[in-house]
Amino acid sequence: MEKENSMKPKSDRKPGETPDKVQGEGNYEAARRYNDAAREHAKSADVEEEARDAQPTDEREERELQDAEDAGRARALEEDPLLDDPERIEHDPGKGR
Repeated sequence: MEKENSMKPKSDRKPGETPDKVQGEGNYEAARRYNDAAREHAKSADVEEEARDAQPTDEREERELQDAEDAGRARALEEDPLLDDPERIEHDPGKGR
């Protein structure tokens, strides 16, 4: 018996449309599209201005953001030590960085 690989019911597919490929732990095609779009955005957008625009507007918002960050960090097993010393990050010259 052939296993259906798509979440979309067969009856909802257009003629000639193939089921999505099972991709295990992740959707590689979606990840590639996201990474391409993020790279293009970083190259073409004024990310410094966007970062300034994203800053909290008042003390209440700053506290909310800090509380959210603290909650996220509390769920982590351990903090990445390179966050405190990003100069130690080794970059692979073959990766185009």
